[in-house]
Amino acid sequence: MRVPDSAVAREAEELVREAAPDFLTNHSFRSYAWSVALANRDDVRYDAELLYVAALLHDIGLVAPFDHGGSFEDDGAEAAARFAGEQGWTAERREALAEAIRLHMAAEIAIEDGPEAYLLWHATGLDVRGHRLGEIDPREVAAVLASYPRLDFKRGFAELFADQAERKPDCQVAELMRGGFADRIAAAPFES
Repeated sequence: MRVPDSAVAREAEELVREAAPDFLTNHSFRSYAWSVALANRDDVRYDAELLYVAALLHDIGLVAPFDHGGSFEDDGAEAAARFAGEQGWTAERREALAEAIRLHMAAEIAIEDGPEAYLLWHATGLDVRGHRLGEIDPREVAAVLASYPRLDFKRGFAELFADQAERKPDCQVAELMRGGFADRIAAAPFES
């Protein structure tokens, strides 16, 4: 898997590594890898740099410096758009980035919502719940997991979501957790 080698991509890598716990950082990198694999499978054209930054920053709203009390996907979208603006991205690209991050928690999504949003939605579902895992070559799955181990992701991610649900009882995460989402995380076809 080739990753974008731009200054913005490197800054996004540095930001997520500094701000997020290792299990969440690796989830972000895996989300990009799954996005690329699914793009190849579904023959989806996408902006690699935009998708990479969206994948790396899609959960940034779960970590304290970027959690401003709103839904984490909205807080994360705002933080990512601000970051991209500081990097010189146009308003149109900033909005596409923010929309991909906002929509990664949507109930449904279509390619018409934007290729980066579509790919990120499917990829995060794959990494959290195993959505579409069977469509990826097992050798590719093994390579991604070897490069970016899960590091007890299920436990750590469920704890972050439980915290969001407790502090923000009206957010989408709270609704998901009331509906048994922690069990779906635990049942994902990964070891940890």
